[in-house]
Amino acid sequence: MAAKQYFDNTQANEAISKFKLLSAYGGPGSIVHTAYGSIIVSCIEEWGFLKKILDIQKDAVDTGVKEKNIKDYVVKQAKLERNGNIGISNDARLLESLINRKGLTELKYLVLIPDIAVQDFSNKIKNSGNELAINSSFMPKVFFDKSKHYKFYKEWYNEWCKNKKNDDKYGAKFFPPKYNTENSISNLTQDNIVLICDHGHISDFPWSKFLRWRNDSPMEINSEKPIELFKSQPCCGTEDSSTSIIKITSSTANASGFDGKWLKCESCGKQTSLKGLMSVKIKCPGHKPWEAITSNNGELKYHSGNSNSRSKMPPLENCSSTKAMKVALTTGNNLYYSRMLSSIYMPDELFLDDNTLKLNTLKKEFELAMDNENLDEAMRLKSIMTSLIEESQNNSLVQEIQDSEKDIRYRFEEYKALALKDEDEINVDKVEHLKVKDVTANISGSNLEKYFSRILRIDNMKITSAQLDFSRVVPVDSDADNISSKNIFSSKPDSVQVYPVVENYGEGIFFSFNEELINEFSNSKGIESLNENLYELNQKSDTFSEGAIKYGLENNWQLYLVHTFAHLIMRELEFKCGYPTASLSERIYVSNDEKYKMYGCMIYTAEGAEGSMGGLIAQTRPDNIKNLILSAMKRSTICNSDPLCWESDGQGLFELNFASCFSCSLVSETSCEHRNIYLDRRILVDENNGFFKELIK
Repeated sequence: MAAKQYFDNTQANEAISKFKLLSAYGGPGSIVHTAYGSIIVSCIEEWGFLKKILDIQKDAVDTGVKEKNIKDYVVKQAKLERNGNIGISNDARLLESLINRKGLTELKYLVLIPDIAVQDFSNKIKNSGNELAINSSFMPKVFFDKSKHYKFYKEWYNEWCKNKKNDDKYGAKFFPPKYNTENSISNLTQDNIVLICDHGHISDFPWSKFLRWRNDSPMEINSEKPIELFKSQPCCGTEDSSTSIIKITSSTANASGFDGKWLKCESCGKQTSLKGLMSVKIKCPGHKPWEAITSNNGELKYHSGNSNSRSKMPPLENCSSTKAMKVALTTGNNLYYSRMLSSIYMPDELFLDDNTLKLNTLKKEFELAMDNENLDEAMRLKSIMTSLIEESQNNSLVQEIQDSEKDIRYRFEEYKALALKDEDEINVDKVEHLKVKDVTANISGSNLEKYFSRILRIDNMKITSAQLDFSRVVPVDSDADNISSKNIFSSKPDSVQVYPVVENYGEGIFFSFNEELINEFSNSKGIESLNENLYELNQKSDTFSEGAIKYGLENNWQLYLVHTFAHLIMRELEFKCGYPTASLSERIYVSNDEKYKMYGCMIYTAEGAEGSMGGLIAQTRPDNIKNLILSAMKRSTICNSDPLCWESDGQGLFELNFASCFSCSLVSETSCEHRNIYLDRRILVDENNGFFKELIK
């Protein structure tokens, strides 16, 4: 195979944290603001380090590595410096979950985003790491010059390359986007308007087509029905050969925003006011610019990359949304919502059943027998394996499991291991990716003892996060109607073999509540008002709040109890060990389903957070853990907004918080799993009916 050629890239690189790249607000399809303009991150098929893993796997096959050894070969080769020192996650539980949830039947590797260094001054990627980089393209692709003439990136690019004064036939000097004036060269300015759809699509605003439509049908702007603007012709010329010269000017009148701007074409003289632009209703054409091909498998002979990434017509699909697209600014917070799946690493012994563990052992013995050409032993093992597989299939019901139950079952695996397994059983990982210490005895003999069945000090834990998909306009896991998410890959699910993830390490405290005491509390008067409020909210719910209220009803007061406790502990840790709540995270384990019944929470911090490692677990020492819980509960009896907060019948998002507000219970948005809702101090510390009423007397 010929050696891949990479252009001498001296400018078009931007260093972005891997934790930002795969996060609640970043990932494939997201818009990232750089020093050179706004870019849209390409789908994972365009990520260089993932292609590298596939190349290594292909080399393994071509060189005759045995099939059973290919994965080990890839893991070892990927870590070599010449291959970029790429890590492969060993979180088998997360791998299996992605296979089941996204239908990725051929998924083999969870690949860690490598550290790719960019030089400060030259902006070159260090150590020839171009082939590992993550590709992107400009979004929006509309730019304008100092005279406010608007053109697509491709048009500006072609003008630049054809201008003989530039002596730049292939656009090597075009970046950052620029144009020729009479006597000099000036940089172009990127437009900041896009159209977004609740099915995940995003489009450049079609200024020329908009101008023609406003002049031909001036009254349609008041129509409630979305206009199929993208199917119309531009102001002048045709779709393939537009002669429009679009310009946006500002009036001298004292008008703000788009109310004082005018759109006109210097070719035909048509013009229209941009007043009301943000409320225009346009039907979605199904554009997916993040799926544009940005490279030719590394054969980048020219600085400009693949011409597909410059095209005015990005990859598209039929959009089934009945709603109009939203006009949005590229700095808007509704452009991208990522849905993440985070996993705490657990050795197989902690979550696999006995049959599966036995089957895995037999598979290894079978492979060894085949290698030694011991056919009799291989046939015997094969027979046992077949019986075990049939037994497992007979014991499990073949049925479609919804994502919500998959989430609960995934959490229950963690809860069951942490709450029910012995300390020695949990600490089986030789590398110590999970190491815990049972500190329940530290509250023994105190008035806290009856409330908790277990408290664990988590000295070391590995958290692996993967992005499931993303949405625009509203979060995919919100409760709005007709929301559709988009995958971070463009190919068919059954052809995806590699998937990007990020890993970090941390420490934490795990609390498991006494289930008997929880059951007894169900007869308490303390939950009556909460239930009444939830049922009343359910009666008034709309399509947007219905799902959140339904979730609150399903998990009931138990969710409020555990979730509020977690928030109060996080806030108290700010005082006890100096961690701001933004550096802490919660993991809530609540389910009233008999199959997955659990009541617990974990508070943890990860590397890179403010505060040093060891500060959190130090709070599990005998005196510290008692003081932490007692102080948190007592502090929560007072709020600066009382009595309004304490007596509230509904506040916060969807009015699903009761005696909880920013002054007493809410934490950083990034720290909370439930959007800072399902909180109520009264259920914990009401002096007559609270769960912890005896602690505060």
